[in-house]
Amino acid sequence: HAELVAACAVDGLTFLRWVKTRDEADPDTPVKPFPLHLPCVSEFWRVLEREQCVVCAKSRQMRVSWILCAFCCWYARSKPNQAIYWQTQGWDDACEKISLAVGGGGGYMGRCQFIEAHLPAWLQVPVKATEGKLSYPNGSMIQALAGGADQVRGLVASIIVEDEFARQEEARGVYATVSPLIQGQCKLFIVSTPNGENTFSKIYHGTL
Repeated sequence: HAELVAACAVDGLTFLRWVKTRDEADPDTPVKPFPLHLPCVSEFWRVLEREQCVVCAKSRQMRVSWILCAFCCWYARSKPNQAIYWQTQGWDDACEKISLAVGGGGGYMGRCQFIEAHLPAWLQVPVKATEGKLSYPNGSMIQALAGGADQVRGLVASIIVEDEFARQEEARGVYATVSPLIQGQCKLFIVSTPNGENTFSKIYHGTL
């Protein structure tokens, strides 16, 4: 187990072998192994590891959000003192990706919280779950943010995830605020389902 823990810390796809996802549409088997058999999963994961800025247009059922959640968990637990922020337009939506249960109690969990809770016992670490936040014993955290440029202004971040960016009302201001951070060591992941012509589509097509 110690060797596997060390391997998981070094290689994210090894960690992903032990990650479970949740499928609310399948009442018989809602908890499933991560679909590592799909080539797009490992390809997208390596892109997240390699690139500092990733812009992804997604469709439903591509598991992009689950991959991002797993990547944030892996990054937080394997690298100390990391500050990871996940922003969507609404606070509730952001919490649904990170953590819903105050104090780590039972009930329906945010996705990052679900991932941590369903790892095998030998791989688990004592993560503190509060509404919208996971805190790790190595000093790292994953924090949910509501939409708006003021929410990200002044942040010192290791990773910023801009989720459903085409539907964020202050997307242009948010992008103007976070894009300079990639001049340092911050990773910026911008993902969304398409929603016509907007700030996201311009970034995706390289016209902004």
